[in-house]
Amino acid sequence: MDIEEISQVLYKEKNQTIKTIPADFYLEAEKYVRKLEEEIEKLGNSRSPEFKMLHDEHERALSDLETIFMKRIGKVITRATIQSNANKPISKDIEKLLPVEKRLYDLVLQGIKAAKNELLGPILYPGSENTAVWPEIVERQIPAGFKGEPESKIGIPVIAARGETGIVPDKNNINDEYVVVRILKDLPTFTGADGRNYTVSAEEVIVLPQLNATGLIKRNAAKLIVGQDDTGKDQFPRRN
Repeated sequence: MDIEEISQVLYKEKNQTIKTIPADFYLEAEKYVRKLEEEIEKLGNSRSPEFKMLHDEHERALSDLETIFMKRIGKVITRATIQSNANKPISKDIEKLLPVEKRLYDLVLQGIKAAKNELLGPILYPGSENTAVWPEIVERQIPAGFKGEPESKIGIPVIAARGETGIVPDKNNINDEYVVVRILKDLPTFTGADGRNYTVSAEEVIVLPQLNATGLIKRNAAKLIVGQDDTGKDQFPRRN
C-alpha cells in the first residue's frame, strides 16, 4: 500500500454510496504507516528534505485514513437510521461493509429501535408490552493489584478491548504482551498484533498489545499508564 492507494479510496468515499474496500485495507494501511515511521526514525535529521517528505506523507496518510473512517461510519449510521423505519427495504450497500462496520451498523440499528420503542412506544402503541432491547456494552475490569492512575483522575473506566472474539487477554500473560494506555484522540479501527480489531476514542483507557501501544505512543495518540503490583514491581512496564 502507498499514499496514492489511500487517496483513491478517499476519493471514492466522497459521495454518499458505500464503496467496497479490501477486507485487509486497514491492516495494510497500518503496515504502511509503521514502515513510514521506521524510515523517518532511521533518517534522524529532521531538517533534511527526505525527512520532511516522509513526515508530510505520514501525516497525510493518517489524516486521509481518519477521514475515510469517519465518512464510512457516517454512511453506516445513515443506513441504520433509514433501516430503523420498518417500511424501508434493506439497502444492498450493507453487503459492502467490513465486518467491524457491519457490527456497528447492527448495534446502531438496535439502539435506534430500542430508543424508539422506549420513547415513542408508549405514545404510538399504548398498552403494548414490548420492551426496549439495548445493545450490551462490555467493560473491562482493571487487572487485580493494578495501582496506576486512579479512576477518579482518569475520569473514565477501563473499557473492553473490542476485538472480533470479544475475549479479554489472559491476566497471566498481560505483562508479556499487553500494556494499559490512555487514548489521546479518536482513532480509526485498526487490527492489533493479536489479530483483533480495535475501535477506540479519545480519553478511553484500554489494554492493547504492546506493539500497537508503542506505535500509538510514538504518534502521541496514546499515553502509557504504568502501574505496580502488590510487590512494588511495575505491572505494566515500559518496553524499549
